[in-house]
Amino acid sequence: MCLQQLTLQQILNSVTDDINRARAKLAHYTQAIQETAELLDANFQRAVDVLVQLDALLVLTGLGKSGLIGQKAAATFSSTGTRAVFVHPVEALHGDSGVIEPDAALLAISKGGGNAETIEFARQFKSVAHGPVITLTEPNSNLESFGDIALHIPKLPEIDEWDLAPTTSTLTTLSLCDVLAICVQQRRGLTAEHFAQFHPHGTLGKRLLLHVQDFMVSGDALPLQSIHASFSEILYEISSKGLGAVILVNTDSNFFGMITDGDIRRLLERNEDVTKLNAQECFQLSRRGVDLPQVTHGTTTPETKAIDCLQQMQVDRITSLVVLQGEKPIGIIRLQDLIAAGL
Repeated sequence: MCLQQLTLQQILNSVTDDINRARAKLAHYTQAIQETAELLDANFQRAVDVLVQLDALLVLTGLGKSGLIGQKAAATFSSTGTRAVFVHPVEALHGDSGVIEPDAALLAISKGGGNAETIEFARQFKSVAHGPVITLTEPNSNLESFGDIALHIPKLPEIDEWDLAPTTSTLTTLSLCDVLAICVQQRRGLTAEHFAQFHPHGTLGKRLLLHVQDFMVSGDALPLQSIHASFSEILYEISSKGLGAVILVNTDSNFFGMITDGDIRRLLERNEDVTKLNAQECFQLSRRGVDLPQVTHGTTTPETKAIDCLQQMQVDRITSLVVLQGEKPIGIIRLQDLIAAGL
């Protein structure tokens, strides 16, 4: 039957059936995770202890979907402070076992634990590395007899109608790998800053590692004028430096305030005769001088995290902050630069 021949009611019934099936399968997943948690025992604690104390490489292996999970798990371990690499069991038996170093550990993944290549690699690993072998399978597998620590996933049906597509088993296996990696990370006391060091170009890394000094405009590019400067000098500084603002300093070269091109527009809209005003008078007549603190508002320090400045500017609805070293202005950091950097 083609789609054009289906009645509206048939289509609605089909959608309802799909949603109900999906909810049932997700409920099955929920139960699978619960049963995985119930299988945790002293062996899980032993696995965490071994990996926390591990100074050598953690090697992960697996075939098929277990291999794909092993690749993802290796990446998770690596990004959370445990040196890890995935080695395909077949390739390992044909030369790739050269990456194995003394005292390395192996995490061998196999749903049923009967895969001959994975078993043979586990056997070879023990003779080469002399390190601990952790197996992750369903209970009572052949593979675990070649290991030192056995972790288990529950033996449950997959969610397809033929119980063939790796779904439930991949969910529980991946979940257990993730939990193991994070428990090791927490035992080692790694912080968010450590995590960011493994992701320096990612959003998290940028938010935790980048500071104001990494983005600020400084030196000759900084628009700076005395509070006694004339209006034309202010206008020239704003225009020539191209930052849409000028920083004002007092006679001690300490920060006094900032005038933006928006402040100038507001003065003109109020019919102020700005051409006769000096910088200090312009500042005091501007919105910024009337409604907001003259010195503390709109400032930051070079050591402040860039993400904190971004959030401050968003809350205060401003587009730049003056960077102070003590009371001396040394730079400007702009909202548009932080957004462009991916913060």
